[in-house]
Amino acid sequence: MTITAYGTGAYRMAKPNSFVSSRAELDNLQRQLDTKQRSTSYGDLGVDRRVSLDLNGKLSSLDSWLDGIKLADVNLKLLSQTTENFAKLTSETRKDASADGYQPSASGQSPPQILAQENLKQALDLLDSSVNGRYLYSGKTSDVQPTATFSQIMNGDGGKAGVKQLIDERQQADLGTGLGRLQAPTVAGTTVTVAEEPTVHPYGFKISGASSSSAAITTTLTAGPPASLAVDVAAQPAAGDTVRIRLDLPDGTQTEIELKARANGSEALEPNTFEIGATAADTAANLSAAITNALGKEARTELAAASAQVAAKDFFAGSATNPPKRVPGPPFASATLPPDNTGAYATSTVIWYRGEDGSDPARSTASVQVDQGQTVQTGARANEEVFRIGLAQFAIMATETFPADDTESKAAYQAMTERVSERLAYGGAVQKPNEIVTDFASAQLAMTSAKERHTATKSYLTTALEGVENVTPEEVAMQILSLQTRLQASYEVTSTLSKLSLTNYL
Repeated sequence: MTITAYGTGAYRMAKPNSFVSSRAELDNLQRQLDTKQRSTSYGDLGVDRRVSLDLNGKLSSLDSWLDGIKLADVNLKLLSQTTENFAKLTSETRKDASADGYQPSASGQSPPQILAQENLKQALDLLDSSVNGRYLYSGKTSDVQPTATFSQIMNGDGGKAGVKQLIDERQQADLGTGLGRLQAPTVAGTTVTVAEEPTVHPYGFKISGASSSSAAITTTLTAGPPASLAVDVAAQPAAGDTVRIRLDLPDGTQTEIELKARANGSEALEPNTFEIGATAADTAANLSAAITNALGKEARTELAAASAQVAAKDFFAGSATNPPKRVPGPPFASATLPPDNTGAYATSTVIWYRGEDGSDPARSTASVQVDQGQTVQTGARANEEVFRIGLAQFAIMATETFPADDTESKAAYQAMTERVSERLAYGGAVQKPNEIVTDFASAQLAMTSAKERHTATKSYLTTALEGVENVTPEEVAMQILSLQTRLQASYEVTSTLSKLSLTNYL
């Protein structure tokens, strides 16, 4: 029989790491109690590390999408607000643009025109909106201010023409010598002939038709181009008989001149009347003079307003890759070549829109990923049709002047405001403000839905991850208490055994 020596330290030598491992276990449990985490590394999680890695990856993706949604939501709210404010400006200008708004003044501009000028400035400020250094209406070039300044747009910059100059040049080209690029009416016997200029060009009036309320006067249209109209006074008309001449205008609208016969020897109490002469030839001569006067007045009013619309539309349609079209000249009153934006004309006009002007839809110029396979488009450009229309009408109102001493100023003002009001109604197939607002609202709705979905998923995954990585204080406290009890027992036994000798044992 072998008796193993059991002296001082024999127990400690038999199990040298027992107290060390127990102490390490106690330290780990105390750490868990403080941090609520099961381990400090994925390796210590054992088989649960795969679950932890997977859940953390999913939560990271959710956080990324939620951060993107948060930032994009701010941008969309500002985009919606600025677009709505732009629509309010156009609505206010449309209400102001009425015939009753004309008031003679020393400046030649009525109060609604002054307000339109301020609205143009505000509209440019809205389109230059930015968030965190990112311009919202600049397309893909979000670091570029999308619009030129008010002064540059209106008055030009560095030798380049602004919208005022383009309007003036176009009005000169359409007015010509005073009859809207029509030749002065001629009389041969009882026939009055009105004709377009021999050279075919896009400027001024284009004769599109005529009619008479009396069999005594007949009209014959030669369509051309160039078109001509023969009005034959075959017999003496009766007082009150009318002749109507229809004219096409450069902006796509039409106007009509009505000439009414009045009795021989009567005074011209109404405009656009002609006196019935002693003979049919005399009546034809009087009719010719009346046509000349009516064409001149129509050119200075309706045609001038139509010219402004064409020029302003061309100016605001311009971009760096597609400069505004200009009337070749000077001289402009006799121009026959169509508006051009090549050669010297390509660099002679202010480019009001400085942002990116690609052919892809404006919404696609910025986007945010809100889910694994879902992207929401949040882009915008200041040169979208809605904004071009509004800016053009503001500019026309702010540019035109109507001298107080001109008897035709009120008629010219009415012609301008009628067109401005019509364009700002956004009728027909043009893009409308509410279409853009709806796009932004749809994007916000999609992001809100994704946010709610991600928030719910994140809550579920977080709970699941806590079950893998975290511990409950009560469980750890029980383990610490159990370990402390075992350690205390071990210490007592160790203490007793450390004092044991063979004499005491026997």
